[in-house]
Amino acid sequence: MEKRLWTDAAWTGGMTLLLFAALWLGPAGSLGHLSGPGDKAGICLYLCAVYALTVAFFARRQRPDRKTLCLAGVVLGLSVLARAAMLDFASADYDSFLCKWVQYFRETGVRALAENVGDYNLLYQYALLLISRLPVYDLYAIKLLSVAFDYALALVMMLAAESAAGKRAALPVLLIVPLLPTVLLDGSCWGQCDTVYAFAVILSLYELQEGRPWRSAAALAFAFAFKLQTIFFFPVVLMGLLDGRFKPKHALAFFAAYLITMIPALLAGRGFADALSVYAGQSMGQYYHRLTYNAPNLYVFFPMLEFASSQEYTWMRFIRGIEWDGTNAYLTEDLFPTLQQAALIAAALLTLAAVAYWLVHRKELRPGMTLNLALFFAIFLPFVLPKIHDRYFFLADMLSLLYAAEREDRRFMPVLVIGASLGSYMTFLTRQRPVDERVLALMMLCALVITARDLLQGMRENRSLRAEGGTV
Repeated sequence: MEKRLWTDAAWTGGMTLLLFAALWLGPAGSLGHLSGPGDKAGICLYLCAVYALTVAFFARRQRPDRKTLCLAGVVLGLSVLARAAMLDFASADYDSFLCKWVQYFRETGVRALAENVGDYNLLYQYALLLISRLPVYDLYAIKLLSVAFDYALALVMMLAAESAAGKRAALPVLLIVPLLPTVLLDGSCWGQCDTVYAFAVILSLYELQEGRPWRSAAALAFAFAFKLQTIFFFPVVLMGLLDGRFKPKHALAFFAAYLITMIPALLAGRGFADALSVYAGQSMGQYYHRLTYNAPNLYVFFPMLEFASSQEYTWMRFIRGIEWDGTNAYLTEDLFPTLQQAALIAAALLTLAAVAYWLVHRKELRPGMTLNLALFFAIFLPFVLPKIHDRYFFLADMLSLLYAAEREDRRFMPVLVIGASLGSYMTFLTRQRPVDERVLALMMLCALVITARDLLQGMRENRSLRAEGGTV
């Protein structure tokens, strides 16, 4: 066993050295914001460290043969090179928000934690404070944080796939996740951080499936302290409470972990109520001109005062008389808050109806249906809620891949979900709409209907089994 460990370490070290050379001679050499060879070496070393830890964890966990280890090393190495090639791209989000937030932390220091800098929760504000103190170009530092979690997400997805579908699913999922277009674009291109909260949610799911509820609750608290979209997973927590895998005492782990994340801000002078109310500000007052912000959901079929960022459909430029950047003459700004409120109430009623149906039939659910239920709500909630952004289906992207690993007859599910997500990403990143957003919404709706059908069919089978005197 010890000899095997040393051999795997040697192969991992050799592949890491090759990756360093490829980075140095390739993408890292063309980055435009490096002050010298030291910066270049630092970025190459960071990326190589992330790569080496990923390969080492895979080797330690899966005990692959030499051919499989090399295959994993090559694919993961190529994914690292792809990320390095995108580090220079600055999105509108970075230019308009992220760089200004980092600069404010640089000028104000720890005292800035007493304020609400940006619209992220406290954990990301701590990260921005740290980034403001690093001798690295801000854009690179922001993206490199997300890159590390790209591979942490890939590893926890590997564990979750192994738990759900067996060891045969582990390697494919590990190699697919870093190459998924939405994962690749989210952090290293766009500079977003959805892999961070998704990593924690998938970790929570894995720990729950493995019978470790304390760890599951703590991981979920970390996810919720990072992003509000964690609420898309909360129905699974309710299921865990009903079937006994979660108990009320495990809420202590959740609240304790969440409160711990508030300590630095409280020490910096922020009020307790203010620290707790970050999400209230996020959910109440943005984007009054539209019902959806490029998200492939129900509201693309509704009228909007204007498109998000005024992106055009690529084919509209060939039609005379079309003003793609104009506003809807039949709608007014005063009307849209009312429409948004009505949509929110309708979405809440739909959600309550779905949860109520599920609660009434809770005896027909079993722990083996957890992934099915998680995917359903990860699609359903952002599909019916208004003011949803393009990236809010990111958790559904990951769960659809796990669902495809678990069920061979659902291998097409990631094509629908991730394909729709990718189309919505392109709208923001390219400032054009290469695919009609209604097509993307129909793809997501199709995935939602299939997931709901699978869930209902499983419940119906369990009902029949109970009626026959069997056990569920």
